Amino acid sequence: MIRKFALPISLLTLVLPATAQAAPRMEFALQDDAVFVEQAYMPREKALDHAAALGTKRIRVNILWARALVSGADHRTPPAQGAQYDFSKIDALQAAAAAKGIKLQLTLTGPAPAWATKDGKVGANQPDPVKFAAFVRTAAAHFKGRVDRYSVWNEPNLSAWLAPSRTAPKQYRALYKAAYTAIKTVDPNSKVLFGELAPNRDGRTIAPLKFIREAAPKNARLKADGLAHHPYQFTVAPNKPTGGPEDAPISQLARLTKTLDQVAKHKGLSTPKGKGLDLYLTEFGYLSAGNRAISQSARAAWLRKSYAMLRANKRVKQVLQFQLVDGPAEQLWHTAIIDHHGRPMGAYAGLVSAAASIAR
Repeated sequence: MIRKFALPISLLTLVLPATAQAAPRMEFALQDDAVFVEQAYMPREKALDHAAALGTKRIRVNILWARALVSGADHRTPPAQGAQYDFSKIDALQAAAAAKGIKLQLTLTGPAPAWATKDGKVGANQPDPVKFAAFVRTAAAHFKGRVDRYSVWNEPNLSAWLAPSRTAPKQYRALYKAAYTAIKTVDPNSKVLFGELAPNRDGRTIAPLKFIREAAPKNARLKADGLAHHPYQFTVAPNKPTGGPEDAPISQLARLTKTLDQVAKHKGLSTPKGKGLDLYLTEFGYLSAGNRAISQSARAAWLRKSYAMLRANKRVKQVLQFQLVDGPAEQLWHTAIIDHHGRPMGAYAGLVSAAASIAR
């Protein structure tokens, strides 16, 4: 069933400034794989209309290695002639998004097939960098000319994505180097982002600043076109410092750029020109459900404040709203701005205002 929005998209566009068509210093982006790729909760065209009206420049998509295998592929036995992948859903999204002037950026990530992990199970346990590079090479060749920005692995400092934690930085270094080389060999003009890091240390996470230093030690000589980071700060206003000394939520981005400048100076990780990496904030938002939820009015206010802060930070090149349309109550993550009945939430207007502000 096609659900109708309470706020027509034609009205939404009226609040955007005329300068929104010009290329901004900082991009606004969206990610909602359930909606844009799988077409759950809302038809893709409706979601893309919303994305275009918000001034979205890019849509991020996670391509999960094991799930990208063609239907019926054996996850346990390495294919004799090379793995076969099905990117048809991403192809359809890319074509539909391009028609509205929106580009994709792809995160190539686990879980890995069982034939590529240390424990022989589909998952995150010590994936093989050589086999990962083959997957990355296939993807980059497939999307060459249509996709020009990639990132390598999602939240590698979180053990659910890369395990065991004690070796995750070293593992990520190998995965990243292999993937970077594969992408640049196939498509030298494409951009590759390092990281996709979770912002805080808890029982399952290595703090991001510690992870960066360990993944990019002195003389590692890693190159990247930017750092992808997820600066969530759920229960504290964005202008209020919080977190431990190695964390990097939105209120502590200065310590993140300082760390990036330090590792560049020590030739651990830098741009191809030897500079410290700029920031691509590839997941962000505030929760509307669960034990870290805040009110809709607070969500709207904090989104506006967050984007104003980011706009003032010249190192920030992109900010991404994670989730557009909310799933059912049992879903674990609720940062969307439209409910699963298609009705804008209270934070919707806050995001409209925030997204418009960075296009000025």
